This record gives sequence, structure tokens and C-alpha cells, in this order.
Amino acid sequence: VLVGRAGLSPHYRIEVSRVGVLDRLRVQVEAEAGVLPDSWSTRAADAVHHIKSMIGVTAEVMLCAPGSLPRSQGKAVRVRDLRARPVPAP
Repeated sequence: VLVGRAGLSPHYRIEVSRVGVLDRLRVQVEAEAGVLPDSWSTRAADAVHHIKSMIGVTAEVMLCAPGSLPRSQGKAVRVRDLRARPVPAP
């Protein structure tokens, strides 16, 4: 959804967590090299709006410095599910 947006690199990480009974979606995306940190909040707000309009999900978007997100060798692990797993019934 965000790949190709102006000022954003294709490097991202998605974290899903739960607050109370609601799931929370946090997207960390690297700014493109040369994008000034002054504009990061504006670009993040644009990304929040774009995600909501494209897939109907409200997400928190955080821009990160270029090169700050981990790169993986082989299969990329871009989604981290931080929600607690239910305990199986005995």
C-alpha cells in the first residue's frame, strides 16, 4: 500500500499488538535518503490517511531514518505479531 509513495522507501515493518480488546497496527517505514526530518510528520500523516482510504484500517505510522530498519537475508520478516496467544484449554 505504501510502496512507491513519495518520500518513503520500500523498507518497512508492521507490528500488530492488542490494547484491551482492540488490535493496534503500527507501521514503521524508512524515509527515502535526502528527505528532511522536518517533513517526516507530514509524510507519516499522509501515509496514515492513505492506508485508511485504501484498506479501511487505522494505523499508526512512524517514519524512521534511512537504513535503520533491519534487513534480512532470505525471506523478509516484515510483520511482527505481538498479541498474546490464548492458552489452550486442558
